[in-house]
Amino acid sequence: MTRLLVVEHDLDAPAGLLDDWAAGRGLTVATVRLHAGDQLPPAPGACDAAVVLGSEETAYDDAVPWLARELAFVARLLTVGVPVLGICFGGQVLARVLGARVYRLAEPEIGWVRVTSKHPGLPEGPWPSWHRDAFDLPAGATELAVNEVCVQAFAIGPHAGAQFHPEATEAIVADWFAHTNPPPRREVTDPFFAGAGRAWEQESVNAQAFFSAWLDGDLASPRPATSPPGYVRPSAPAGG
Repeated sequence: MTRLLVVEHDLDAPAGLLDDWAAGRGLTVATVRLHAGDQLPPAPGACDAAVVLGSEETAYDDAVPWLARELAFVARLLTVGVPVLGICFGGQVLARVLGARVYRLAEPEIGWVRVTSKHPGLPEGPWPSWHRDAFDLPAGATELAVNEVCVQAFAIGPHAGAQFHPEATEAIVADWFAHTNPPPRREVTDPFFAGAGRAWEQESVNAQAFFSAWLDGDLASPRPATSPPGYVRPSAPAGG
């Protein structure tokens, strides 16, 4: 049975649809809740695949107490070939480990997005989006999706990063809205809640397809990516 490790950074950013998909696939799921003080496994052999979820933190802020350990853990997963899926912040972590730039957008991208997909395993949308940072395409990676704002997804070997939120549900997004200060403008967030039932239904179908394409290796790029090129461990990792 496949052992899936899920790294959760914030209480209001859980696995959502990922949990439903994993149950349907019969996966054994272990969740590391960093916000609750859980520790990452000391060795990458604790899982067969891993998903790194979103966070309100910034993937290039080395003052985040647990970030250095997470970067090093993801690098070890890549070294031994354990498939990694990074979602939003998790995608930025994966991109950084692979040596790509992670940067602040001029304006946050919040709302339903559609992407230009370059792979049949990645539907074009609709996808919920809620991020203020983005990543460049890592060297050697295959661009899976893009829109007018930024690179939206990539694959390298068995690993993939996405900037949108395939795991999100209407309840999760409502929680983000409730805990964001100052809150986003209503004209930005209302489309998530007003007459959006069919969009959420389609997103659920899209998410199932995307997660399966990743785990089954259908997104895999030709490059094996058994080592993280360009990764430099933060020079002064914070403790705690």
